[in-house]
Amino acid sequence: MNINFRKYLIILLGALFLNSCSLLTRSGISNTSKIYYSDDVNFYYDLTYRKDNKVNYERQIWEKAYKMLDESQDFFLMDVFTFNDFIKKEFAEKVDPIYIGKEFSEKILEKRKKDPDVEIYLILDESNTFYGAFDNPTHKKLEEAGVKIGYVDLAKLRDPLPLYSKPWRLFIRPFGNPKNVGKKKNPVYEGTDKVTIRSILRALNAKANHRKLIMNESTAMLTSANPHAEGSKHSNVAFKFSSPIIREIYEAEKPVAKITKPDGSLKQSLPDKDFSHIKPSTNEKLKLQYFTEGQTAVDISSELKNVSTGDKVIIAQFFLSDRGIINDIRKAAKRGGEFQIILNNSTKGLPNKAAAGELMKYARKHNYKIDVKFYNKGEEMYHVKLLSILKKDHLITYAGSTNFTRRNMRNYNLENEIKIISDYDQDISKNILEYYDRLWNNKDG
Repeated sequence: MNINFRKYLIILLGALFLNSCSLLTRSGISNTSKIYYSDDVNFYYDLTYRKDNKVNYERQIWEKAYKMLDESQDFFLMDVFTFNDFIKKEFAEKVDPIYIGKEFSEKILEKRKKDPDVEIYLILDESNTFYGAFDNPTHKKLEEAGVKIGYVDLAKLRDPLPLYSKPWRLFIRPFGNPKNVGKKKNPVYEGTDKVTIRSILRALNAKANHRKLIMNESTAMLTSANPHAEGSKHSNVAFKFSSPIIREIYEAEKPVAKITKPDGSLKQSLPDKDFSHIKPSTNEKLKLQYFTEGQTAVDISSELKNVSTGDKVIIAQFFLSDRGIINDIRKAAKRGGEFQIILNNSTKGLPNKAAAGELMKYARKHNYKIDVKFYNKGEEMYHVKLLSILKKDHLITYAGSTNFTRRNMRNYNLENEIKIISDYDQDISKNILEYYDRLWNNKDG
């Protein structure tokens, strides 16, 4: 083999390897905050359920988000997975969706007219442009009104499917992905602009900016919901709070802004902000901690390892398949922990029915306390991401964007999570437990 060619090959393979590695820790992403006291945390949820042969939909989350937008005085930031109204025609006919993408966009435009000095930042996933195939027309209107938008460059994230992604990085990515020249019908959604073969191949890397954060200069809300039509009738939860932890939450968005695509109006940066007006709380009965990416799994696993006789764990999840978490559940049940698990009843049954079957078989064999129920959904999804541990004198709750899957928990996707540690006399503890009780015991539905 020619020496120069060999050197070239080594350099090329080395570059390919580095490209496929995670930029998360190197870029300051994947973080754990300090623990902060808090005076209050508000819990909201959207719920779709069936009662007396009628579909009922209770909506709370988006009105709170619109209120946060309206009350913002310095800035408003939203980092979410999907912000659009792409939807399949047959699905729309079944669920009668709310076009939240349009609804939220109109609220943002109204805010820009009313308070033009308030900066608005949107950090979004590439799926909103079908992985660079076209300009999103709704987002372009927002940019024309002065909203700064950045789409996370998913090529900067770790590859969950290296057997596909490594050849893609080597043979397809270098040729670029020209925008607004597509000739192919969108394979997922109807009514969008045409897409390119390269954008379809880019989508097959199977990763996402999956964070779900809405905040302004004084308040933050973490939610499992996305502002888009397809998920508008999904059941979801949200937690809103004001605490000095907001500074760390905002700082955790800066490295994400840096890995957005350079052609975005966000220009790969967020400005420094002053949060000194948020006064520290002295309420030791309510504590908050913030995690991003794989740090969520690390902390959940640590807490599950401390579960034993007398402790109860309630899980409400869209997806449960992460091997590490399933093993932690098994071991905690063996030590005497009690589990109640509510899962989305996905049409195809995967991965939840496989995980549920394994856990229930294990529990029956050893007489452990693991009960699993499936949410009685229709065409919509039970899209919640919640885990609570009921200790003797306090409640530990995790909530945010993180599904319990390998992609969501092991530093592939961008994710965010709030941990709430609350005494039982705090309103947030009562509200969370009432929610679980309502679902587990089929109250009102």
